[in-house]
Amino acid sequence: MSLVCVGSAHGSPGATTTALAIAATWPEQRRCLLVEADPFGGVIAARYGLGDGPGLSSLAAVARRGLDDDVVWQHAQQLPGGIPILVGPPTAEEAHAVLGDLAQVLAGWAVAHPEVDVIFDCGRIAPGSAMLGAMTEANTVLVVTRPSIDQLRPAAARSTALTSAGVRSGLLLVGDHPYGPDEVAVTLGVDIAGVIAWDPRTAAVLTGSHGAVRDLRRSPLVRSAVTLADTLTPPPDPQPDEDADMGSTGAGRSFVREARS
Repeated sequence: MSLVCVGSAHGSPGATTTALAIAATWPEQRRCLLVEADPFGGVIAARYGLGDGPGLSSLAAVARRGLDDDVVWQHAQQLPGGIPILVGPPTAEEAHAVLGDLAQVLAGWAVAHPEVDVIFDCGRIAPGSAMLGAMTEANTVLVVTRPSIDQLRPAAARSTALTSAGVRSGLLLVGDHPYGPDEVAVTLGVDIAGVIAWDPRTAAVLTGSHGAVRDLRRSPLVRSAVTLADTLTPPPDPQPDEDADMGSTGAGRSFVREARS
């Protein structure tokens, strides 16, 4: 099981786009669930023409009786290519209430199901966020930031605060200019989880905007997301067939295959 939380500390550096890209490029031999867990309200349903339900709100209504093996999937919708997603409530008021009841329960469900990998899109990670309890269960929390002074300072402070609270956290840079990962790590004294390519054209396609990219699989954003997803994925179980192909070539990454191009 891999439980990954993706969020930001300031502005709009692309946390939702990054979460979508990671889920889209997750190795096909693993079952992956994307959860839109932004306390300030969800946007993915509107961007992709999905309904506000089923989703986190409908799941929260039944979660008081516990989450069995099937109930979570019954409240998931599908993004292009078949990626399952639990869409978040569209308003901050409802999202805050739902996540306050559900986030820790859903994280516990993920931990109890090693065959499922769960990616939380946490939006902005503010002090006292309803997602902080769930983050303590995560394998890693990626604080997404552009490598500019105005974004790096709050992102580094948020990552340090999370680490001090017992959360495994690191910065995920969107692009490597004007500052690269080595310089950021040394100067700010924070862990760097990786770098996602700065690729506005592909980002626009992945987030439902109009646009065209000739081959998403070869775009800088998707290629960097493939690399990141592979580092976050649990190692495969040993296979009795020595010739079994457990590699992650990207050929079966459904969202990337079927996204608009």
